[in-house]
Amino acid sequence: MDPLRLAEDLAESILASEQYREYVRVKEAMDASEEASNLLKEFSEQQHALRDIKQHGKTAEEQMEILAAHQRQMLDNSEIKAYFAAKKNLEELLAAINETIARITGMETGRAHGHGGGGCGCACR
Repeated sequence: MDPLRLAEDLAESILASEQYREYVRVKEAMDASEEASNLLKEFSEQQHALRDIKQHGKTAEEQMEILAAHQRQMLDNSEIKAYFAAKKNLEELLAAINETIARITGMETGRAHGHGGGGCGCACR
């Protein structure tokens, strides 16, 4: 078995997954929405303004309140809300895949499952 070929197969499987297809669908809808685009652009500008204020040592409480209010407004947008939900589902799928690989290879303990390192639950130490 060629691990790189298997990785390519895995990537193709991810692209065919419901999570990925839903992510692409809602991202395209969000990108096509003028309202969503404007909200995201304004949010990004507010974030940059807050960063600039903090870099100059000024208090940013008012700017933070503006940013929080804009974030609430942004997350009330149906396209943006759907995008973040689909993105979360896709990220959970990718995390589960990574956890599975780590568990099987023993990488979560910092060693391959060749034993002798302990921590795998068996009697090796």
